Amino acid sequence: MLKAHEILGTDKPIFREREVHHFFLDEISHLDENPEKYSVVGYVRVIKKQEIFFKSVFSLK
Repeated sequence: MLKAHEILGTDKPIFREREVHHFFLDEISHLDENPEKYSVVGYVRVIKKQEIFFKSVFSLK
């Protein structure tokens, strides 16, 4: 997971929730898919222990 300063200046959107066609990297690897078929399409905000983090979401190219 990334902190806000690690995604500053990105042109990728920040989603409130992950959409149906979005995957996290760990899900792609569990599906035995080739990660090269996917690209980062944005970030999802995750709150853990009252801190805000961002997790990359991927979609098929």
